[in-house]
Amino acid sequence: MKAIIPVAGAGTKLRPHTYTQPKALIPLAGKTILSIIIDQLQEAGINQYVLVVGYLGDKIQDYVKLKYPHLDFHFIHQNDRHGLGHAIFLTRDYVADDEIFIVLGDTICEYDVNDFITREGSQLGVKKVDDPRNFGVAEIDENSVITRVV
Repeated sequence: MKAIIPVAGAGTKLRPHTYTQPKALIPLAGKTILSIIIDQLQEAGINQYVLVVGYLGDKIQDYVKLKYPHLDFHFIHQNDRHGLGHAIFLTRDYVADDEIFIVLGDTICEYDVNDFITREGSQLGVKKVDDPRNFGVAEIDENSVITRVV
């Protein structure tokens, strides 16, 4: 299984911090956002990572190579940012038919990674928020199946 972590965004909402540092490398409680994510995935046994990089991507590459030399990283460059779907699309040739686990590179969640990767079929983690305008809405039926994402 390969983990895809899109980290190409410019982090404009975190300005001025992200003028010189990618959002994924912003420190939080003594760790970077990216290291919190990778540590969770590594604990679940995921050792292959595809990072979609763009803005300040060289800093992200240098960071993970130094901090996680024992893990397998592959970097895909998203030079023109056309959204999250485009970022995932760019990984298609590298991941081929492998199982994938996609984790957003700017989102920290408390969840059981093993629970997700051992389930049958595709999974999408969602969270209810007070104002979904910045995130979107997942429409869910009576069986907890997502029928549409707006």
